[in-house]
Amino acid sequence: MDRTCCGSRGGWMKVADIDMTKSNHQCPVGFKLITRTTTPYRACGRPDRLSGCTSTTFATNGARYSRVCGRILGYQIGSPDAFSRQSRGIDSYYIDGISLTHGQSPRKHIWSFAGAVNEGSYFSTSICPCSNNGYRGTVPSFVGNDYFCDSAIRGEGSFSPGLFYPSDPLWDGQGCGATSTCCAFNNPPWFCKQLSQPTTDNIELRICGGSSNSADDSPFEVVELFVN
Repeated sequence: MDRTCCGSRGGWMKVADIDMTKSNHQCPVGFKLITRTTTPYRACGRPDRLSGCTSTTFATNGARYSRVCGRILGYQIGSPDAFSRQSRGIDSYYIDGISLTHGQSPRKHIWSFAGAVNEGSYFSTSICPCSNNGYRGTVPSFVGNDYFCDSAIRGEGSFSPGLFYPSDPLWDGQGCGATSTCCAFNNPPWFCKQLSQPTTDNIELRICGGSSNSADDSPFEVVELFVN
């Protein structure tokens, strides 16, 4: 009841609490546990597959809510392509990153967490719309401004397929270089979403990618979600 989010204190119900820095926390069923000998030690990614989304659902237990707030911290593997596949629509892998939605047929968008290949590249559709180097990706209309976008590679840095980039977590609001304003856009790491109408829907989290997870992925380390 002391939680302050979206500018208001109290009345928030926690529906998701995953922190893989804690040894007693586990990945949701169906997600792949990624372990390392250096920080980050544990994260949750897509299982071995060519493309698509891996999903888990957080129950709201029938609670009626109209606002969602929270944070997700993740990492970059390889060369995710942000919103370059947006034409596939909300029910498919429109994003290389993490999608939060509620409801079904179609899903209703809450927030998107896009991973980009780097901060500024000739792969113009594979970088963040908050890049300021002259090349900008675009976002689907159903996403609007409700997203975070980040990359662990500064400037137009090169990338290696399948390489884990641990030094700069995604969507934490820190570490942006001179070619990006993404650390300021929507003030990550915490998001706040006012829904168009109240609902009791459960909340779905999906990690999506258009390539094999051995080439690129956006595994998460922390997921915290609240409804009000």
